[in-house]
Amino acid sequence: MNQNIIEAIRNTDKADAYLLSSVQNVAYATNFSGDCSQLLITAAGAYFFTDFRYVEQARMEVKNAEVIMTGGGDRLPKINEYLSGNSIRTLGIEKDDVTVRVFEGYQGTFEPYYSYVDIAENLLVLRMVKTEDELAKIKKAAKANEVALTETLPFIKPGVSELDVRAELEYRMQRQGMDLAFPTIVAAGLNSALPHATPSGYQLHEGDLLTIDFGCRYQGYCSDMTRTFGIGNIDGQRKKIYDIVKHAQESAAVAAVPGADTLAVDAIARDIIAGHGYGEYYDHGTGHGVGRFIHELPVLNPRTSSVLEENMVYTVEPGIYIPGIGGVRIENMHIGGQGSAYTFTKDLILL
Repeated sequence: MNQNIIEAIRNTDKADAYLLSSVQNVAYATNFSGDCSQLLITAAGAYFFTDFRYVEQARMEVKNAEVIMTGGGDRLPKINEYLSGNSIRTLGIEKDDVTVRVFEGYQGTFEPYYSYVDIAENLLVLRMVKTEDELAKIKKAAKANEVALTETLPFIKPGVSELDVRAELEYRMQRQGMDLAFPTIVAAGLNSALPHATPSGYQLHEGDLLTIDFGCRYQGYCSDMTRTFGIGNIDGQRKKIYDIVKHAQESAAVAAVPGADTLAVDAIARDIIAGHGYGEYYDHGTGHGVGRFIHELPVLNPRTSSVLEENMVYTVEPGIYIPGIGGVRIENMHIGGQGSAYTFTKDLILL
């Protein structure tokens, strides 16, 4: 698979050579599971640069590029040796990953007449459709989500804090051999009206809504899941917004199949929520791609049109967030042509 990826990067014809620097994209192209590495792709070959700490690991894992050990401050001069004399004028880099300091290092070390081209979007496009191996890893991460949440639910009750819930949930993810895909969101009561709330010492109360948004990372591939629960009995307004979000999520999910336009899928969820009078309380996209990054292509929002394909992985996650009341988000991760990666119920669970 990875040799084909290197060739696909060359075939973007975006530059004369390509220097990958992010952990995720270097891993995507080479299967390297460490960090502190860069991958240079030229017409003449592919060259993997790392230091003493990772060189033996790289020699075991990287089969499609020459492994070159660097040390101290010689990484960029060593890369420059493989750039020089190859008629290279344009160098593709990941501008999302390269800091100003690193870029200044490129300019000060590499040939001064290079022009730099951003390849971040091209790499995202290449990664949109997953292989069977990638899907297997994503499904394993998704299964770990469900196991961790199921094990955590008996712990959740009035008096337990958001921080306590996060600690219990993350323990149950990590004991399955998972890394965290992103910082876990646990938001209860009024905090649940904040879509990306940071867990706090707030203690759960009877009548609260509790939103948990969390993901696992398995061998570099992410999962993403959100469920909202009621603590004890919740009042009629909170139950109403839960039912609206559930309807919006399920309706959009039915439409999110290969061949569908992402604009249309987003509109289904958005129109349902707006039709019930809550449009002003839903101001984020309906979904996003998932892979080595927790947010990648495709995106499902009211601004971007793209066509869903088989074996793309993407979320469907509408929500309603009302200051002073609370919020609800329900998120499933879907695989194009296969449906949801989760079987965990979307019915309201009262804890």
